[in-house]
Amino acid sequence: MNSEQHRLLFKMKSLIKKGNYRFVNRKDRDYKKELEIIGITETEAWFNHILYLKEYNYVMDLKPIYKKSNDSLIFKKIINEYIVYIKLKIEVNKDNDEECVCLSFHRDEGC
Repeated sequence: MNSEQHRLLFKMKSLIKKGNYRFVNRKDRDYKKELEIIGITETEAWFNHILYLKEYNYVMDLKPIYKKSNDSLIFKKIINEYIVYIKLKIEVNKDNDEECVCLSFHRDEGC
């Protein structure tokens, strides 16, 4: 994890602490069901797991360059005996405020 990524993670955690965060509702995944499978609640996801992500949880995004973004980070973390894939991004919402957006929080399909 480089210094820019450290700053981005710090900013994400600051936004979460301020209450500026949300999960993305995706067509291909139901994040509530995914959290249930892992055995945690939304609150636990944000405050027990995302807020305490460490540098060693970071993984490099191996997707093609056209899908990469400089404002997103990917992590893997063991939660309740599952390897969990977590992808976070900073976005500006309709009120023009920045928020930390969780794009993915599910069991790692590669494991």
